[in-house]
Amino acid sequence: MKKAGKWIGVTLLCGGMFLYLIPLFFPLPEDLDNPPEQGAVLTDRNGTPLRRFLTEDGLRIDAFATLEEIPEHLLQATIAVEDQRFYHHLGVDYIGTCRALRDSIKNRRMVSGASTITQQLVKISSPQRSRSLATKVIEINSARKLEFFTSKEKILTAYLNRLPYGNQLTGCRSAARRYFGKPLSDLSIAEAAFLAGLPNRPSYLNPYRNFKAAQKRQHFVLKRMREEGFISANQYSVAIHSGLVLNTDHSGEFEAPHFVELFLRQHDKTSKQVVTTLDLPLQQLVERAATSRLEKIESGETIHAAVVVIDNPTGEVLALTGSRDFFNSEAGQINGAWEPRSAGSTLKPFTYLMALEKGYTAASILADIPVEYVSAAGAFQPVNFDRTFQGPVTFRRALATSLNVPAVRLLQKVGGPRALHSLLQDDFAFSSLQENGDIYGLGLTIGNAEVRLLELTNAYACLARLGKWKPCTFIQQGTIPDHTLFSRENSWILADILSDNDARAPAFGVQSPLRLPFRVAAKTGTSTDFRDCWTLGFTPAYTVGVWMGKFDNDPLPEGLTGALGAGPIFHEVMSYLYQEQEPSWYPKPDGIQKHKIDQINGLLVSDELPVKPKRMVEEYFVGSQIPASAKPENYTSDGKTLLQPDYAIWWDTPLNPIKNVAFVKPSENDHRFEVLSPKDGTVAYLDPDLPAGGQRFPLRFAGAHGSDVQWVSESLQIEKRGNAHFLLLEPGTHLVEAIHTASGETKKCRITVESL
Repeated sequence: MKKAGKWIGVTLLCGGMFLYLIPLFFPLPEDLDNPPEQGAVLTDRNGTPLRRFLTEDGLRIDAFATLEEIPEHLLQATIAVEDQRFYHHLGVDYIGTCRALRDSIKNRRMVSGASTITQQLVKISSPQRSRSLATKVIEINSARKLEFFTSKEKILTAYLNRLPYGNQLTGCRSAARRYFGKPLSDLSIAEAAFLAGLPNRPSYLNPYRNFKAAQKRQHFVLKRMREEGFISANQYSVAIHSGLVLNTDHSGEFEAPHFVELFLRQHDKTSKQVVTTLDLPLQQLVERAATSRLEKIESGETIHAAVVVIDNPTGEVLALTGSRDFFNSEAGQINGAWEPRSAGSTLKPFTYLMALEKGYTAASILADIPVEYVSAAGAFQPVNFDRTFQGPVTFRRALATSLNVPAVRLLQKVGGPRALHSLLQDDFAFSSLQENGDIYGLGLTIGNAEVRLLELTNAYACLARLGKWKPCTFIQQGTIPDHTLFSRENSWILADILSDNDARAPAFGVQSPLRLPFRVAAKTGTSTDFRDCWTLGFTPAYTVGVWMGKFDNDPLPEGLTGALGAGPIFHEVMSYLYQEQEPSWYPKPDGIQKHKIDQINGLLVSDELPVKPKRMVEEYFVGSQIPASAKPENYTSDGKTLLQPDYAIWWDTPLNPIKNVAFVKPSENDHRFEVLSPKDGTVAYLDPDLPAGGQRFPLRFAGAHGSDVQWVSESLQIEKRGNAHFLLLEPGTHLVEAIHTASGETKKCRITVESL
């Protein structure tokens, strides 16, 4: 008997050892060694998340939370409701298993589970298996093996990082952020209990759809916490009566949507975390500035604004917004920073810089007098904003006051539309232009092409770098190579003109939104029919571009120009950029000289010449590009500046602003009677960007006194203002006659009027 009992004891011991050691023969889930795979995250330049993406399995998973980050009451709540003997078993709760088996036999159905936290961790970390006895045996032994080699703390941490909390959320960190908009460490007892209850039935307990059921489950969790001694009666009472406020603002997961959407068009988010160039505080200021300005203009939501901010030294896009509200406004998901829009006068600086490169100077005289260009598309008569002509104007004044006629004349002399088109498309990488530059004609320089705000702002950043171009970027990637398009000296002169408040004051006023407490180069633009208004500008550090308009192409409120519409947003953004930074300006390059000129003829003047101080200005010149010196024969005996005969026809117009300080001697041909405006075959447009909608068209002639000419049109009204006559345009084709009453000679011309 003793021998038999001995063998029985040995058998039982061996059987017990076998049962104890059998888990060693079962594998642990491979995923347990690695944190859950996190979805890709786009952050701003400082690491603040802009957008979180789902994993390949369609889950929202944040970074792995450490045990120190998880609040103790979330650990306690989870243990209380899932596995109250967690710290006392070795992976399998035999007491719980017996209880579950008893309840199932008694009720003839599965009433409650007996899986421990360790078993559940094995289950959610393993490939999906069919639910069978064999599967249960594997999970039990794998759980026991896990307990052999892993601490309870690590098991609990791994479990909370892998739990499903509903709404595609995996892990306690993502659940806390989504449901309560806060980090794990800030969860209250009530919030921790709420989260701990959700994994029981994540779909049914979805708090956004079934809050009452989720709250009922929370109350059960709190009750279990009290029963387990994790919280006191007072803590229980406070928690159960505290109101829960679910986070419904998910902007923290969806910052800078237009920036992100444009980034996703251009980049493949292959890495798990991408640090972008965006500065989120600046982005939020830009969005507020745009919204505030739009609210002052109108109460509706049809007007939108887009803003781009570029860091000039690096080419990094610091801020980009494309509409007033991505989520709530009409057409808010259209990205105005990428939508092609009519450029207005914002393309003029590039024509002027091309001219500087070809030898023009800031003192070069441009003729702001009527001109007509005839092509296969019809006659083109550029006009200025106010339909007046200033006569001879300096290069600086023409650009600063944004005169149309000198810009068109200048483009025609420096290569025409093909040259400007090539610069914009080939050098500046404008992607919205049509392939053939001739399609635009000379009107390209005054903005008859559609451009993208981001690309236009980056072109201005080239001006800000004094002629060095580089592509803009959305990702921090070190130094981006640049290449020189324009000389530093000519670029400096252009920047000087665009930052000259005195030069632009006649057109924009002394205290326009373009004037800041520090020096800023700026250019505005207003497209046909007030459909688009722009302000772009730069300092050595930053370039800011602003567009305002309606995506349905309806006109903006009358009078809302680039300076008055987009200008205030530009002003606020530039001011913010220099709140904590000392402004600076470009040092004058070596070789730049300053000389005094007569601003009517552009020649150098000295004190010996009879030129009054008001006509003299100081101007910058590059190297040897200094104009000739004025001579006595360039002036009349009483000190008036003599003009070329080209100005003779314009000279007698009633709005001549220099009649008292200049003089033009008429040539013999100036006495021939002819109609100057309109030319036969002219196509005129009713353009609301012009005063009175462009309806008032000036009538001009040469070779007769005003009292000897009678204007006649059977289909259009003719209005007389002082000595000037105007056609009041209406759509259609019209015949206009000028009758020389003294000689009876009649000049006829046909004009076609179209609405834009």
